[in-house]
Amino acid sequence: MNIEIEPIDSVDRDKIADLFHSIFTDPDVHWDIQKSIKESFKDVMEDCSAVAWKGDKPVGAILTVDRDGLQIDHIGVLQNHRRMGIGRMLLRHAVDNAGEDITSRIPKDNQAVMELMEEEGFEKIDEEDKYYLYRYKLD
Repeated sequence: MNIEIEPIDSVDRDKIADLFHSIFTDPDVHWDIQKSIKESFKDVMEDCSAVAWKGDKPVGAILTVDRDGLQIDHIGVLQNHRRMGIGRMLLRHAVDNAGEDITSRIPKDNQAVMELMEEEGFEKIDEEDKYYLYRYKLD
């Protein structure tokens, strides 16, 4: 598997939005994601955001934003490319390029991402109705 991680500014915003729409295909989630992606682009932190490529095809992405601190707003990998370490590569890219602590709200039903976050040093610090709040604390 030859995966390249490239900065988000190297990719057209519509292509990134299309990628996230392909990742989150559940109709109930799809429209929320579409609206949320547009909001993310307003506050995107390009240094920590990235796209994963397999050849000439984008297969995953991470969007970080500045909203009262650095936050991971979206992270996802296409269904047929999951469990290959791509999400981990994207998460490490964000952590390696952050100059401050990072937080992320993870849906309580997304066990795979919660496990990944914890394996990569994120701590669960709070709980909301449908989400857990995670933080990666820089030393």
